Amino acid sequence: MKLIEYRSYFRTALKPFHSIEESDDFLKRLLKFYFDWEPIKIGLEPNYILKKKEEDQLNNALRGLIQQEPLQYITGRTYFLNIELEVNKSVLIPRPETEELVQWVLESESHEKDKSILDIGTGSGCIPISLKQGVPNWRVSAMDVSQKALDVAIKNAKINTVSIEFYLEDILSKELWGSGLDVIVSNPPYVVPSEKEEMQSNVLDYEPELALFVPEDNPLLFYDKIIQFAETNLNENGVLYFEINPIFVEELTSLLKQSFESIEVRNDFLSRPRMIRASKSKIKT
Repeated sequence: MKLIEYRSYFRTALKPFHSIEESDDFLKRLLKFYFDWEPIKIGLEPNYILKKKEEDQLNNALRGLIQQEPLQYITGRTYFLNIELEVNKSVLIPRPETEELVQWVLESESHEKDKSILDIGTGSGCIPISLKQGVPNWRVSAMDVSQKALDVAIKNAKINTVSIEFYLEDILSKELWGSGLDVIVSNPPYVVPSEKEEMQSNVLDYEPELALFVPEDNPLLFYDKIIQFAETNLNENGVLYFEINPIFVEELTSLLKQSFESIEVRNDFLSRPRMIRASKSKIKT
């Protein structure tokens, strides 16, 4: 099949799910990933005859897209800020909102080169890897309850040539870290089951529930435990950063005010409250 003909076939197959623009973007990204072809190839060589192996690879990816499988899981690759990451169904696909969280940490904390940082619930490792690349002198650690997720994060740290300490730990039972921390950052599970009907099938059917959902009757479960952990393990004037569920911003702010000060909420690129920062209260005498 000619390349230009395959584009028409690809568009038609995905028409029930995606716009032409989205379908074309998927195809261009697949052509780059599989064959290292630049997007302009379709325009320059529309009559290029796809080899059987090439067409088979594209068709395998197309079947996944038709089943609403995220392109990032099909290719096993995604990008986060300026880094490339491997991803699979053991970890969430990093979101633009999390990029904004990392940028906030870097802009607020990078003036000090000697800091100890912990990322809780690291998943793919996107947060600690980006922080370590941003300030190489920082001592960066990360933890996750899933060994499969940690395997992905460890591999990504090696790919991006950064040194990070990874730990298999459950924050719901972890109390002491062993050394003081200057910054704790976390994008914990925060979706309640009642939100499922608003979520797309490419998330519900493929991304790990362990990293997404919290009990309906206890939506701040992980925030509460991380705050308790931070109270004990953050150094004086240490800082806590969260990515948050916009619908619980008021409740979380109230919870933080019990132990922290200088609480600041930031909106994401869609003007939703999605990040919060809090400084540890100074020791009272």
